[in-house]
Amino acid sequence: MPKITYNASQGLVQEAGSGIVFETLPTVTVSAKTAAATIATPGVYTITAGGAVAMTMPLASSVPGGIFVFRNGDAYANFLTGSAETAGTKVFAGQPGTGTQAAQGSKLTLPAVAGSSVSVLSDGTNFMVLGASGSYTISGT
Repeated sequence: MPKITYNASQGLVQEAGSGIVFETLPTVTVSAKTAAATIATPGVYTITAGGAVAMTMPLASSVPGGIFVFRNGDAYANFLTGSAETAGTKVFAGQPGTGTQAAQGSKLTLPAVAGSSVSVLSDGTNFMVLGASGSYTISGT
């Protein structure tokens, strides 16, 4: 099997060897949200809406492996909701061993602090909290 390398100047290059090599790192843009929104794709989002608003997550099963980062651009308790899931699904899973942040639920709320953030990873069933800047709460059934 030939080795395939991808680089920005030549695109796909086939050569002797085996494996796949990417010489170009993907870039991620930051999307600004100024009102409640339904999020469709993984990425980085800032929320500056002038009041607490909901970001509705896609079905976890539609974005397995997807990483989402949300950052408060203002001092409101913006929140993520898994309302696209079947009612009663506890789509958010916190970090084990971190007290109340280890909860599971259908709503993840950021603190009312500008600059606070949370990152979540879809495992195809849930959105698991990878890390946070500041505290967060998970609630809902």
